[in-house]
Amino acid sequence: METPERRRCVLFATGSGPAQRTPIFTLRPVERTVLAFLRAGVREFLITGDPEEARWAYAALQEGPCRHARVRVVENLAAAIGAGERVFLAATDVHYDRRLVVRFVEGARSEAESAVAVDYRADALAAHEGAPRAAFWPGGETLRMCGERLVGADAVLTGLALVTPGFARALVEEEPDKRSQGRALTALAQREPVKPFAVAGLWQEVRDEDDVAVARRKVLAGTVGVSDGIISRYLNRPISLRITERLLSSAVKPWHISVATFVWTLGAALAFALGHGLVGGLLAQFASVLDGVDGEVARIRYQDSPFAGVYDAILDRVGEAWLIGGMTIWAWSMGAGQSAIALGFGAVAGNSLSMLVKEKYGTQFRRRYADEHEGRARWLLLGRDGRLFLALVAGVTGQVEVVLAYLAVGTHLQAGARVLRIRSEAAGA
Repeated sequence: METPERRRCVLFATGSGPAQRTPIFTLRPVERTVLAFLRAGVREFLITGDPEEARWAYAALQEGPCRHARVRVVENLAAAIGAGERVFLAATDVHYDRRLVVRFVEGARSEAESAVAVDYRADALAAHEGAPRAAFWPGGETLRMCGERLVGADAVLTGLALVTPGFARALVEEEPDKRSQGRALTALAQREPVKPFAVAGLWQEVRDEDDVAVARRKVLAGTVGVSDGIISRYLNRPISLRITERLLSSAVKPWHISVATFVWTLGAALAFALGHGLVGGLLAQFASVLDGVDGEVARIRYQDSPFAGVYDAILDRVGEAWLIGGMTIWAWSMGAGQSAIALGFGAVAGNSLSMLVKEKYGTQFRRRYADEHEGRARWLLLGRDGRLFLALVAGVTGQVEVVLAYLAVGTHLQAGARVLRIRSEAAGA
């Protein structure tokens, strides 16, 4: 079996125009492609195709965040690929969402044959006019042929594929001025099965300034996770993405934003403790918006790391504990008495449980806890975004004791429901 260390990617350089050299939020498309494959476990990159563009791509990858990757230009791709070796293939003039690359690397490598990533969406055929098309044999199980003006095309080629040495041989057999991914894939499909791998919207060819603008929007959209809470998705993200877009051209680092979020949360806690509920609520909600910015900036710049995740989570938990403490002091000063203290302790304990259950699940089951499987329970506002929004509700309405009671009871019930769900999952495994 092929080891992760031997997994390689061929970067097919095309002479499609100067737009592919334009940075998209400080990183060129080829740099984003290499960084995405590095995150997916691919360590070595071979550049082939248009000689001038191949030399430029090599020079671009020798600086910046890709400088530690193993990259070399090859003129004879067939000689560079070992017998029986399968390599990943990507175009230098296409932006690929990092999640798409990871999903393709993990999904396609289990296939015994070659695989090609295609976009079946009907609107993709109209939106990606310059991209080559793909047609499949009846049943859609294997590729039949590719072409830029292919009549009766079933899908659009994304330039992403997993190919055998037959692809390199087909490429070498073409005349130098006619070599292309599409022609080589067509020749490969005539010799061996090439399976389709469906993708949807997480890519964009970059061949002119309009494509660059679309790619920028897709880079920003790619930071939104499926596990976002209701408040994050519909209230926070539209604001945080605007802030992120402006910060990306600055020298601000993600950890700076994490610290700023922590400070805003402490400010909200202090405002609540001093009896300024409205100010505290507004500060808490702004901290919630800012909490999304550090992750967005980190993912767009490929500056996220396991340590950053731990660091950010700890600051979040500590900040929320202080916020609940400030709300508790405010409730006590408003006459709630000892019940406020009890509810505050309950809310702090439940707040910690929210993360603890998911983290222990990840440790024991070796996979991420799927928040999206909670269904309508996600509308209960018990995630971090929801809890900070409830602080705003408390500040606006003055019903801080009610909010503390909801958090104290709701977070414990949520943790219990998650434990039962995990138990059912373990029993059915």
